[in-house]
Amino acid sequence: MNPVEFLKTFAIILGTSTVIVYVLHKMKMPSVIGFLISGLVIGPFGIGLVRNIELIELFAQIGIILLLFVLGIELSPTKLFEMRRFLLFASWLQVFLTIILSTIFASIFLNLGQALLTGMLISLSSTAIVLKHLSDKGEIDTPHGRITIGILIFQDLFAILMVGLLPSLSSGKIQFNLLLEKIFISLVVISLAIWSSRKFIPWLLFQIVKSRIRDLFIVSVLFLCFSVALLISEIGFSLALGAFIAGLLISESEYAHQVTADVIPFRESFMAIFFISIGMLFDIKFFIDNFVLIILTSIAVIFLKVIASFLSIRLAGGNTRVSLISALALAQISEFSFVLLSIAQQYNIVNQTFFNFFISTSIITMLFSPIILLNTHKIAEKIPIKFTRTAKTKTNEFERTTKLDSHVVIVGFGINGRNVAKILKDLNIPYVILELNPITVKEMKKQGEPIFLGDATSVDVLKIAGVDKAKLIVIAISDPISTRRIVTLARRINPDIYIIVRTRYVSEIEELKKLGANEVIPEEFETSIQISTRVLSFFNVPLNVTKEYISKLRESSYIPLLNVSVGDNLSKLVKGKFHHLSFNLATYLVEENSISAEKSIAELNFRAKTGATIIAVKRDDEIHLNPNASFILKPGDLVLALGKPAELEKAIELFTPKE
Repeated sequence: MNPVEFLKTFAIILGTSTVIVYVLHKMKMPSVIGFLISGLVIGPFGIGLVRNIELIELFAQIGIILLLFVLGIELSPTKLFEMRRFLLFASWLQVFLTIILSTIFASIFLNLGQALLTGMLISLSSTAIVLKHLSDKGEIDTPHGRITIGILIFQDLFAILMVGLLPSLSSGKIQFNLLLEKIFISLVVISLAIWSSRKFIPWLLFQIVKSRIRDLFIVSVLFLCFSVALLISEIGFSLALGAFIAGLLISESEYAHQVTADVIPFRESFMAIFFISIGMLFDIKFFIDNFVLIILTSIAVIFLKVIASFLSIRLAGGNTRVSLISALALAQISEFSFVLLSIAQQYNIVNQTFFNFFISTSIITMLFSPIILLNTHKIAEKIPIKFTRTAKTKTNEFERTTKLDSHVVIVGFGINGRNVAKILKDLNIPYVILELNPITVKEMKKQGEPIFLGDATSVDVLKIAGVDKAKLIVIAISDPISTRRIVTLARRINPDIYIIVRTRYVSEIEELKKLGANEVIPEEFETSIQISTRVLSFFNVPLNVTKEYISKLRESSYIPLLNVSVGDNLSKLVKGKFHHLSFNLATYLVEENSISAEKSIAELNFRAKTGATIIAVKRDDEIHLNPNASFILKPGDLVLALGKPAELEKAIELFTPKE
């Protein structure tokens, strides 16, 4: 193809998809549907504006490679090990149960070889569509996100074995030696990838980064991605799996986040072309001639996959609601199924009619998929989900652990939940923890934590946790949709409860407050507050000025940092008055059995020993300003001292209990 023809093709692709995606966006439809429709319209089975599908498929393959590469970076070997329960059990169940049910269904219309092939093709789900949705919605690190990704990875690995089985379907004999060889090579490749990700690749990237040439870093990363993918494909595996392994190599290095940021723009562009190329495979005439049968088959496939996936995840110990959401996410047929179908056609397992029928059915499931994905949580909410029998058997233990009155309910036991629980335990404030991870629940129970396996999006679970009598609920989970539902239910159950929510982004604050949250703590904004506070501290801005400025930042539900003006007064203060100061303020608690307890300031010889000066003492509700030398310090007093950092550091030992 000459350069002019090449540019013309791309201009048509990008122009058509821009218009269609924009129109669908106005109709609140996902961009994936727009790209699929664009391919259908301009492809050889549409109006025929683009006929060189080979070029489009080349760029589509690059999109898949970059998608799997970024996924490999985000899911390090450590995270994969954490998901071993679902990779080893739920994934096997999902694939085999889908194959069995699909084969039984397909055998009504096809011979056994074709029916088994159909089961294998249907068992795979679209990594590209599901990961794009989870990434766009920020749900990769949610419980259903981790489970879904774990199953998708297993499917991609299992697809390799399916390639080895295709010759057997053609000849009627299973080639066990070929399968064992594939399994052995898979284990060797994954073992080498894990070793390299921890030993070799971090060192290699460090050498490149030391050069401080940004272009060299990006080029090296892309070379690593494509060369590893090519190498893996040369030993009989897919390019996509090779790219995933390349991502794993980088995942354990400290440069993983930078690599992701550099690659994502390329990935998004090529992924759009991938979905357009899928749309080009759609034969409109064949679809119209077999419209009813294709639609009915597509609906049957979606229901069958949802049932098989739900049962598999549920049997593996997944929560009912999370199992349903994950199952709905896996309802479409995979793009890799097209690859398997093409290979099967080469072995004469299927004819052209079967090929067209399966392609049409697959694309219909893909078109339905974004709509299903956008409504998974709504569907899960409408289906009544009762508290599990296991949880019910724990109700008595629940009530024995806490009085379930004026207590705190903690939802989620990650870093935030653990820190809150630690503080509450130290203060002897009763609390109950709800967590979805059975491993975490089991481990924390051994340590004596009042933690229970339960889905806080269920009314039954919240009631058993005593939300109706609780004073406070802390929601510290990474699932934004579940968070909104929990806030709504908690406010409905207990109108007087105080609700504190942890969220990721400032943009989520207003909606959560409208739903009933009293306080919303966005991670990205609190980080900026900490940075701002330390900047002001560096310039020795007085605490009251710092507090006033930070208050301005918090006005109107966290106005973004860049939208708040520092003001001339504060600017002049920083530049002119406080830059030369080197003293700080610090507070100390007088503890029992400390040097300072029951001693006067004179007896303590505070100024001589530390160099700092006591300027105030708070006792109960009374504040004593500039206490004289005869003032006696009591256990429980809060002492405010002024001094240089080193002097204030010395003072700590005077208030620390003697050993």
